[in-house]
Amino acid sequence: MKLLIKFVLIIAVLLISVGCSLLNSKPNGTLNAAPNYYNYLQPSFENYLTVTEQWLRKNRTYISDDPEKEIAMNMPFALGSKKHSDKAILLVHGLGDSPYSFFDIARTLQSQGFYVQSLLLPGHGSKPQDLMLPTYTDWQGFVDHYANLLKKDFSNVWLGGFSTGGNLVTIHAIENNNIDGLMLFAPGFQSNVPFIEKFARVASIFIDGYDRNETNLAKYTSATIQGAIAYSDSAEKLRKHLNNTTVTIPTLLVMSEFDSAVDSHAVTDLYLNNFDHPKNQLIWYGNATASTESHKHATEHKSSEHKKNIQTYSMALAHQRISTASHVSSLFSPTNSYYGATGERRLCKTNYKHGTLKRCKHNDTLWYAAWGYQEEGKKHTRLTWNPYYPELEKTMFTIAN
Repeated sequence: MKLLIKFVLIIAVLLISVGCSLLNSKPNGTLNAAPNYYNYLQPSFENYLTVTEQWLRKNRTYISDDPEKEIAMNMPFALGSKKHSDKAILLVHGLGDSPYSFFDIARTLQSQGFYVQSLLLPGHGSKPQDLMLPTYTDWQGFVDHYANLLKKDFSNVWLGGFSTGGNLVTIHAIENNNIDGLMLFAPGFQSNVPFIEKFARVASIFIDGYDRNETNLAKYTSATIQGAIAYSDSAEKLRKHLNNTTVTIPTLLVMSEFDSAVDSHAVTDLYLNNFDHPKNQLIWYGNATASTESHKHATEHKSSEHKKNIQTYSMALAHQRISTASHVSSLFSPTNSYYGATGERRLCKTNYKHGTLKRCKHNDTLWYAAWGYQEEGKKHTRLTWNPYYPELEKTMFTIAN
């Protein structure tokens, strides 16, 4: 989702400039039937894993000297046993990301009795240019297909989503009356940059996106306009549904006050006004006073039972050099080997000059926050782990049991 923000200046310039038209070439029909992609709509999840691995091995542009690690971090996966679990959950990542987004969450859910499946959205995992191929319809049909397959094996099925994935699973839950609960992590109900949703299609006449040096094994750094359009379509459809629908299944919403990708206050208001179940839980990572005030008008008509289901965690954690949470930080344990507190990946700003970027990656005095957060006397990089992960695990268990 943060990738969308960088389009703003590019689009603004191009819309007032004279340039060559770079109209996108899109496949006819659904992407799974296109000759330049693979059939990801398989009759079983096991078949899907097989054909996806074959596709990735043949089509991924590798960016490290460890291809096996790259494949593993981008592969969809299943955890647990169908025979020994009485409930299941399907997890869907966000725009530009991969199933690795749920590396920790999936293992927590497995330990709590879930059979877990995590998907790789079409266009992801191989190379950023492949995000020129899918539409929102491709993504929604894909999620619907595997959610429906899971319902054939389980009577108790939950859906979980991060960012764009949160839109897709919520739309499925609204359009189908046989989902038992939702777990939403920074869902993309409303972008922090509404301009993108309005003008992405116009911008696609002039540009395909932007390219960055790919260095993250678990997500794209580059972005495409087509991906932005597909996200925007999902957000627009989700909001239209919520205008006429109340979601009455247990729903966990996890939000960061300082989210650089989605409008955390707008998303929270949509949740508080349109999701109604006594077991609902909202986890808010931010300033306690600010979050309480921002939610006040949205909870006036709610019962005291709903109001007490808001948990607020301060992210002013000087002893850990943390200033705020970020769009991605709720997902990962501090012990995660890639994104954790001592993990191998530090998300420095992509526009740093080489020398500054090198110092960022090896600087033990940096503070952690959301993209774009500034505070006098401190230099920040992006927070990629959740200092309250054990508390999140407890809440996940509570809402699903």
